[in-house]
Amino acid sequence: MKLRWLSAVLAALVVMSCGAESSRVVVAAGTTVVDSGFIDGLAEKYEMSHPGAQLSVVENSTALILELGRQKTADLLITHAPDQEAVFFDEGRAAEHRAVFQSRFLLVGPPSLAGRFRGLEIPEVMRTIAAEGIPFVSRGDGSGTHDAEMKAWLESGLSPAGRPWYLETGQGMGPTLLVADQRGAVTLAEEGVFVAASKVIGLVDLGVVSEGLENPYTAIVVKGADGERAADLFFQWLLSDAGRSAMLEVNERLFGRVIYDPAGSG
Repeated sequence: MKLRWLSAVLAALVVMSCGAESSRVVVAAGTTVVDSGFIDGLAEKYEMSHPGAQLSVVENSTALILELGRQKTADLLITHAPDQEAVFFDEGRAAEHRAVFQSRFLLVGPPSLAGRFRGLEIPEVMRTIAAEGIPFVSRGDGSGTHDAEMKAWLESGLSPAGRPWYLETGQGMGPTLLVADQRGAVTLAEEGVFVAASKVIGLVDLGVVSEGLENPYTAIVVKGADGERAADLFFQWLLSDAGRSAMLEVNERLFGRVIYDPAGSG
């Protein structure tokens, strides 16, 4: 009888353990949305409304996030590099994927450049930066931000590689903003991180025309990951009315306005 009771207890513990494990989701997200505080804010909202759910957020560049997906060491990815994402989808590694929200990129620089490029399109600004040797700091890390910067250089007809005024940090958005601030340099920044960092840096938005600087984020459920089922629940919540409402609330609390615009909100 005692042995039967012990077996029943052990079986119950195994079930409880499996349930707890299945409720945990490893969310790998771009440094932009982590450094800005937005993903942590959303995770908090989700956990509050879903007792037992546990979201563990890790940050990295999109290139490395997608590698985590390939290794199935992350359950849900939040990325913002469409070309890199397309390769991942073509490999058949996504159980589901959808656009979830959008921000924008800004070209930011020292106050001495304030107003100089206002209203200009980014290719023209990049050509001026190259012609005058204005210091420029790049993430250079395979991130969605770096992809957007490379696209801007391509549209300008230039390659900055190896130029003395061009520096690659190989780091995330927050550290790159700090380096640009210290060097009085220009950089391409995601708006949410820039607003979050504005209390500690002196860089300003240079007012470049925003057309072409849209920054869509995609949520991807990794096929075959241990937490795929729980990840799908979070994925569906992000797309729901409740998820969109949570995004608006987190925007308001962090920024006082909408920076990360929910998909389908307008």
